[in-house]
Amino acid sequence: MRIGVPKRAKRKGTFHMSVVNVRTAEPVHLPEVHRMLIALAAHHGDAATITPADLSRLVFQSPATRLMVACLSDSPAPHPVGYALLVARQNLVTGQVGYVMDHLFVQQPFRRAGVGRALIAAARELTLEEGRSGLTISTHPANTDAQAAYRAMGLAELPVTGPRFAVALA
Repeated sequence: MRIGVPKRAKRKGTFHMSVVNVRTAEPVHLPEVHRMLIALAAHHGDAATITPADLSRLVFQSPATRLMVACLSDSPAPHPVGYALLVARQNLVTGQVGYVMDHLFVQQPFRRAGVGRALIAAARELTLEEGRSGLTISTHPANTDAQAAYRAMGLAELPVTGPRFAVALA
């Protein structure tokens, strides 16, 4: 999927179009996705412990996950500037399977330039192509910028489902 987004040029007030290419990730994209995953974890006060090998296994060997990457057409290095991780979730009441966008991350210099919007649009297209029942996106309660962006995109806000609890395994 290719989407043109305005990008600020070096001179103030001027813009040019940069094309955002969103596609299913390939192994060559994983080093940069791994770096972004570490940055996302740090942003939330977590420490990412997943190794690149584990990430590769989870992304490419699990039928329940889809990893999409966004690259800019005019970038000197064609590495991803953002990614979206979709995880299939079954609803045992309805028997349907939908996607949850478990991660959505855009590197700081490329935020507010339409990269996240392009990733969401591509995820929507993939969800429809695969005949899934829906696509939901969650965000941390303190991430008001993401919430504002989703509202501005016209996404339907869902009610909070309630607290979650962890079961100790040791």
